[in-house]
Amino acid sequence: MFLKKKLYILFIKSTTFPLKQILNSVDGVIKLAKTKVKEMERGSSVMIIVMLIVGLGIGGGVGYYMAPVKEVPGEIKEVTVEVVPLDGKTVKIGNVAAETAGLETELPQYESIIGPAINDFVKELGYDITFEYLVDDANAQAAIHLEKVQSYKAMDINLVVGGEWSSQAQSALSYVNENDMLLFSPSSTSPLLGIPDDNLYRMCPTDLVQAPAIAEMLWSWGIKAVIVIQRGDSWADGIYNILEPEFENRGGVVLERIRYAAEATEFSSYLATAEDIAKAAADQYGAEHVAVDMISFAADGVPLVSQAKDYPTLYAMTWFGSDGTAMTQQHVDDAAEVSTHLKCLSTYAAPAESPKFRELNEMAYALYSQPAGYYTACRVDINWVIMEAVLESQSTDALDVIPLLDTICLNAFGTSGWNRLNADGDRYASNYDIWGFGYQPDGVTADHIKYGLYDGVTEKVIWYPQGVTPKGVTVPGVVPPGQ
Repeated sequence: MFLKKKLYILFIKSTTFPLKQILNSVDGVIKLAKTKVKEMERGSSVMIIVMLIVGLGIGGGVGYYMAPVKEVPGEIKEVTVEVVPLDGKTVKIGNVAAETAGLETELPQYESIIGPAINDFVKELGYDITFEYLVDDANAQAAIHLEKVQSYKAMDINLVVGGEWSSQAQSALSYVNENDMLLFSPSSTSPLLGIPDDNLYRMCPTDLVQAPAIAEMLWSWGIKAVIVIQRGDSWADGIYNILEPEFENRGGVVLERIRYAAEATEFSSYLATAEDIAKAAADQYGAEHVAVDMISFAADGVPLVSQAKDYPTLYAMTWFGSDGTAMTQQHVDDAAEVSTHLKCLSTYAAPAESPKFRELNEMAYALYSQPAGYYTACRVDINWVIMEAVLESQSTDALDVIPLLDTICLNAFGTSGWNRLNADGDRYASNYDIWGFGYQPDGVTADHIKYGLYDGVTEKVIWYPQGVTPKGVTVPGVVPPGQ
């Protein structure tokens, strides 16, 4: 690959010149320019404007600088073109995991999956550019997430994968906008953050799609009345604000909304309130038609379901959840008995079935003995999109990278599926798998079980007669009451 070449720009008085072939090298430009100079000297009336195109194999992007050229008929101007401004440099990408536990999976993802694959690809393209991935965590706090983003800025790192929780994305939104940074989230879903022309992008669909899916999941199970127990943050509020009218439009009733502090670990008072409401509702609607829908993350969801065992009416019900509950390893590791008993049927955006995703899933199991969920696939796709945008723009400036994201995502079928974004910079809608917890065929080992699907086209739920584990092992499915 050439780092620098002489580019000759020729201005000759004329109107047209039939250019019948594409010039693919600077040497070709020089040869053509010299030929046209001779023609001009013979009195030929022609004019040519030559542009340099250097194909990179991923979209034809180049970085180049051109000195102003004064148009003088018959004169050849010589300028120096720097084809690869980032050549020989290390591009640093920041990453902020939502909580410390996330480092157990995200660090090996970057060290053994994302980093090696991207750097090998960049090398194959002929670049002398290295991508380096810095990984930190927000310790489950929005304020700490903002501090980590600010620390990356102090290091002159303007491209950050983070904002994994919507509360964390929201905390950094003003800062990244005001300081010309890119924050690209693999898992923030709050509709409140669907803002056009900002510097927050999200590779996942928002809860404008998930909340109706939850409502339909509840209704298709035969639930007529639900108690919602939720985190007190923007993410859970966003789901609830759409879920309530969606469920009521189907004929359901939200019996109570119980909102707890996001950092809570003691839930006895909340559960006592829910138990009294559940008893009365069971008498009115029938116990099989009343449920709990928890909108939580693993950090608070695990103690919540663990303590629910002491409340017999609640514990006898089927519980439901959202993407914050689905495929969370802590439920399997720390609360297997109660999680499998309650099922915790939860919506989770469905990746496209492809060799890419299957390969990622196999690598995840080999690395840390856990499946690769949809948001892991989104994280992988984000980093490939950023890599392409950096190479196309030959810049690590977010203001150079951001304008390329929509087009790159539109043309990318990644590990999670088609990466197409909407006008807000968020992923277009998708189907939702319904995951819960159950046992592998041995009847002893708890696992994530896919029990159904919400079809985004028909807007209906399909419950599978047989569930399936992330490794593809079939187990007994779940049957809604009355079916």
